[in-house]
This record gives sequence, structure tokens and C-alpha cells, in this order.
Amino acid sequence: MTPTSWLWFGNMIFVSFPLAILGIDLSRLYGHMPAVSKRNEACHPYEPFKCPGDGNCISIQYLCDGAPDCSDGYDEDMRLCTAAKRPPVEETASFLQSLLASHGPNYLEKLFGSKARDALAPLGGVEKVAIALSESQTIEDFGAALHLMRSDLEHLRSVFMAVENGDLGMLKSIGIKDSELGDVKFFLEKLVNTGFLD
Repeated sequence: MTPTSWLWFGNMIFVSFPLAILGIDLSRLYGHMPAVSKRNEACHPYEPFKCPGDGNCISIQYLCDGAPDCSDGYDEDMRLCTAAKRPPVEETASFLQSLLASHGPNYLEKLFGSKARDALAPLGGVEKVAIALSESQTIEDFGAALHLMRSDLEHLRSVFMAVENGDLGMLKSIGIKDSELGDVKFFLEKLVNTGFLD
């Protein structure tokens, strides 16, 4: 049977035969779905990362590998790549919150300086500090993100350097209790080991 007419509409081709009309969805034929529906689809377990811009799903191994796989390059974004090496934001926020709950709303002044009063409210709150710790590539970036004063930033740098050098006396001198030293040291070392002091 010979088609009498062809009509191309979006992802569909309609072919008219003398006694019937046949529609072919080309997106299904070629395995492509429109970008709009990709954003709403769940990713497969072997490609669990969904690109926020185009909805494409990619394997975790392609995150931060130097070659953009998302159409907007999001999988190579510096903040994402830094955060991927750091403790999760939720873990960091929980740790900071537990210190505040155990010691009072001004306890983190010992690490972050005078703007860390009132449960970190002047810095934007626990969540904002946790995100900045996760996404800031270096301590300088962290200071800029939270608008820390130079003196507070230098104090924080000395705390991190003491941890890097194994000087627990510094942590004790700012009021970190013996029972907390291990947890605080472990937390700060995670940041140091991912280039926070570079």
C-alpha cells in the first residue's frame, strides 16, 4: 500500500493511506522522550543523578570528572564538586545543632567568632553555615560567604591549623571539653582533608 500523504507534527509522523491513518511516535522509536517529561521521571538506580536543567540522568561516576554531562554543565559545578567531597549538609547541620543544644546558643562563637552568637542567627542560621561549610572550596570562600570579619576568619584558620597539626591543646584552650575533642577534631579534619585550608 502506498501512502497518500505525510504529516510531521512534533515527535509524531502521521502517514495517510487510502483506508487508514497511522501515527508513529518518533520519540519512542528512537528512545527519546521530550525534555519536559524527563524532569518528572525518576532516574534508574544505575544513573541516579538527575541534571536539574534538562532532567537527564547520569551515573555518579560522571559527576565532577572534568567533562560536563548535563547540558548546562551542572555536574561540573565547583560548589557541587566541593560538596561531594565534604560531609553531607544534613550531617554538618546536625553536628552544629547538637553542639548548640548541649552548650547553649553562643557556644560556636569559640570557632566562628562573635557573629556566631544566638545559635548562629547573625550568620544566617545553622543550615546556612552548614551549606557554606559544604560548598565553600576554601576557608577564604567560607569567610566571604558568611561575611566573617578578618579577625574571626584568622581565628578559625588557627583552629583548623591546630587540628591539622594535631594540637589538641588549642581546642582545649577555646573551651572544647575532653569528652568533645574526638568529635570536634574528626569533624574539622574532614574539612581539612578536602582542601578547606588551601
